[in-house]
Amino acid sequence: MMKKKKTKKESSDVVNKGKGEGGNSLGHLAKEDKDGYAATREITLEGEISSIGDSPKREAGNISVEGDPPQRVSTAASVASPLERVHQIVGESQECRKYGESYEEETLLGEGEEEMSDMSTDEMLSGMESDEDVSEEVKQFSSGGELIYKHFYNDEINALSQEIQEKERLLGEVNKTVWVLKNRFVKLEKHIKSKKKEMAKRKKLVEEKKKIEEEENGACVNIQAKNHFLTKQNEKLKYERERNNEKIIRTQNDLMQCDHSIEEMKEKLIDKEKELKEWTLQIDKLQKEEFEVEKFALCQDKEIENMSYKLEKLNLERVEQEKKVNTMKTKNMQLQMELQANIKENEQMEEEKKKLRTKCKCVVDTINNRDQTIFKFEEEFTRYAKKREKLTHSCKAINEHIETQRGKNHLLSDQLKREESNLSKLKREEGKIQEELKKAYDERDILIKDLDCEKITAREKLEEKNNLQVSLTGLEKTLHKLTQSFEESKREYAKEELNSVEKNQLIKSSEQILTEQNGKLAKLSSKIKVLDEEKFKLQENLQKSKNEYTILEADMVGTQIKIKQMKSNIKKMEQELERQKEILYKFDFQTQVLTKKLNVASGISTFEKKKKSQKKIDTLEKEFTRYEEIYNTLNNEMKRISVELKNIKNQQMCMKEEKGNILQDTEKLELEIKSLESNVLTQNKEKENVMLIEMNLKIELDKMKEIFSNNLDSLNVLKKKKKENVQNEKLSEQDMNAHVDSLKVIVKNMNDELHKLNLQVHDRKSRCNNLELKLDAINVRSGEEEYQQRGEEEGGRPDRPDAQDNQHIHYKIKIEEDISKLKQEIETLDALIEKENQQVEQFQKTLNEIIQTNKSFSENIKCIDPQYKELLKKKNKLNKKCDQIKDDIASIEKHISEYKKKINGVENELNDVISDVRSVEDKVTALQENSRKMEGTINDIFVKIERASNQLRGLVGAKKKPLSSQLGASQSDDDGEDAPTGEPTPTGGGAEQRAEQVPLEKRVFKQIQMESLKEKLALLFECFQSHGDNAVVREIYHVIEASE
Repeated sequence: MMKKKKTKKESSDVVNKGKGEGGNSLGHLAKEDKDGYAATREITLEGEISSIGDSPKREAGNISVEGDPPQRVSTAASVASPLERVHQIVGESQECRKYGESYEEETLLGEGEEEMSDMSTDEMLSGMESDEDVSEEVKQFSSGGELIYKHFYNDEINALSQEIQEKERLLGEVNKTVWVLKNRFVKLEKHIKSKKKEMAKRKKLVEEKKKIEEEENGACVNIQAKNHFLTKQNEKLKYERERNNEKIIRTQNDLMQCDHSIEEMKEKLIDKEKELKEWTLQIDKLQKEEFEVEKFALCQDKEIENMSYKLEKLNLERVEQEKKVNTMKTKNMQLQMELQANIKENEQMEEEKKKLRTKCKCVVDTINNRDQTIFKFEEEFTRYAKKREKLTHSCKAINEHIETQRGKNHLLSDQLKREESNLSKLKREEGKIQEELKKAYDERDILIKDLDCEKITAREKLEEKNNLQVSLTGLEKTLHKLTQSFEESKREYAKEELNSVEKNQLIKSSEQILTEQNGKLAKLSSKIKVLDEEKFKLQENLQKSKNEYTILEADMVGTQIKIKQMKSNIKKMEQELERQKEILYKFDFQTQVLTKKLNVASGISTFEKKKKSQKKIDTLEKEFTRYEEIYNTLNNEMKRISVELKNIKNQQMCMKEEKGNILQDTEKLELEIKSLESNVLTQNKEKENVMLIEMNLKIELDKMKEIFSNNLDSLNVLKKKKKENVQNEKLSEQDMNAHVDSLKVIVKNMNDELHKLNLQVHDRKSRCNNLELKLDAINVRSGEEEYQQRGEEEGGRPDRPDAQDNQHIHYKIKIEEDISKLKQEIETLDALIEKENQQVEQFQKTLNEIIQTNKSFSENIKCIDPQYKELLKKKNKLNKKCDQIKDDIASIEKHISEYKKKINGVENELNDVISDVRSVEDKVTALQENSRKMEGTINDIFVKIERASNQLRGLVGAKKKPLSSQLGASQSDDDGEDAPTGEPTPTGGGAEQRAEQVPLEKRVFKQIQMESLKEKLALLFECFQSHGDNAVVREIYHVIEASE
């Protein structure tokens, strides 16, 4: 149907051109179509005129059309009488009336079936002859008739000329009646023109509505195809998601098995702790028995109360020091909060940078709009150039007709020379206009160069922004290093505190820590699952939104939504990290408080430990001052960066001002273009005056129109074929573009799938690392148990069954199998990723092939269509838009990669926290080992002390009387040690009197009862060194050696 309508349009165009354009030149019978494809077919007339003296006849020139052979048309050269010419004029006016009536009937009847031609009513009526034009023609004809007929050479013609002059007088009266009729005809024509304009307006509206409907239908077809394609992809993604969910469930089951094994290990540890408690109860019972035995021998309870009072004072001092340490920790927490605030400020700076990028994009869009306006001006220049070419062709045709008349009439030669001089003047003016056009083109090129320079400056500024971003990343790394060093100092401080705490209480606290951390890990896993579900829901919403928009809008909106999702996820992860840090800090604070309470309850602290703690506090204060200086330097650098960003904003404002100046220059160019248009209009008016002078020649040309009509029919047929070819080419281009867009969508979906698979691989690897770390912890515990078993074998204890070792080995084998399974799954995922990469490469190859075919297709179009420049301009505009879209996509991908890096940093921080937890577990296990070793040594020492005490009692009872003199000397030395200050005093006469009051046995047993094990041993060795001459002490030392 569309093709039939187009053929009808072209036929109507031909009729309008043949009948309505009576005064137009013959070289412009083929006009431009709506799509901008001009069929420039030139029609040349080569006049072959015979000399007047030899033959009175003349032959018409060759009429050639591109692609058709030239045809020779011969017309009679006999000079018609003026009466015949007048009858021809009257007949033509009647024919024009008949044609107007028939044309009105055709247009009124064919409104529903046929569309209006591309020519407007003004163009149709421009060629019609007005009453004034015809009156001037008749006056010229009547005035020039005498001159024409006086100079004919033939005698017959001279005789007839007198008769014709008499008849012309008679025809004058007839002509008056004819002019009256013509005036009426002009009024009717004006009325018809007004109606035609209304009809044309209505038909234009109908055509516009039809075009809009066609475009909407085409868009609906494309959207349906895209929806079908997207539904298929959604089904594929759902199938893959189900597979991934199954794999996740399998891995979760494996993790549950590992958790069960860990719980079993915990139960075993609880059993061992119960055994330790039983041993401690037995030790307490033995100590109570010793205290009951020694109470009968001790009489100085007052001194014991004094020592306890002093110990309480020391404990109070320790509590005060610990309060100071807590204040330092609170200050450290404040500094951490300030660091987090600085990090948030950095994020705000990044958001401001993103806003600046969006502003730069807006500036680029304005530049593109300016380019489009420049291209529109170029199209208008081309139109004016085409009109100028038409005028030049018409001038050439006029010159040819003037040369034909020179052979007939020598008198007209002077007039023709004058006209030629006028034409030469016009040509000179045309040359001047061409020079002005060249200047305008040069100015346009200069403006384009200026635009390129501005683009280069914008790129340089973008590079500067990137450098600033790199500097910001460096500063963030330094902050990360400082936080790591601060955490290490905390760890060292915690280690030193843990070493000072008693063994049994540390074991209990470590178990509580393990239980709490396991609960936290379970909570984190549940939160991660919830986040995964939210991600799936958001992805489904994204897919629904993509189906509602077109391809380009969908791509841009999708990327923006993904960026927002990444930001929200990052913020959530940062909040979770802050919560975890706060929880860890609270946990450390609680452990410290518990250790302090335990120390206060036990009363085990010395001056040396206090001095050490004071030294550590001083070192920490120095480090704190150093960190404050670093923090101040970082703040100064951030301020400097903010100043640089303000300078960048000022530069952008300067760029905007420059762009405003460029817009003003463009407006000036538009004014110049309008002035040129006015000059062209004046020239057209002058040329119309020349045409009025040569109206006599057009009368003869009307006869030639009948001959040209046949050629025009052939031209119309060729135009139809050409339009069909152009439409086919457009359809093929649309198909190619749609195929390319679909391939791009496929590539993007493949990239999304690759990203998901990479995330899954990263999760699997992290889980494998966790399992390996758990294996290491189990290996350490098994090594501890083996060490205990060896100690028991050396002590001569009975061998225990190896059921626990077998269980550990069984758990190790299971965990190794799980790790092997996870590694196999990771390998399968890597293979899938490689396959998808290969598919992406194949798609890229197909795209390259399509691009090559497009290039070859465009070259073929150039060969077929002579006006390929407009097509090239349109194609270049589309390519520019595509490049801009690609640049935007590249920038978005860069942002995504940066967010990925940040996510990786957050994951690394989480891994560091997990490694810290594991190091605490390792420390706890090491403390358990040390406690077990110390228990063994303590038991041995108690056995030796019991043996030595029994032997001492026997020896003292046997040798009390003969050795009384020797005991007096030993008592004098020992009284200095029993002073309230705890400092040794020199031996003298006052010491001998005290020795007589307190015996050596009571003092030794008293100090064994009151002091700790280490102090007991130190006291025994001091006694051996100071009283080595005493016989009793020697015997005790020999007894201890024998017991060992």
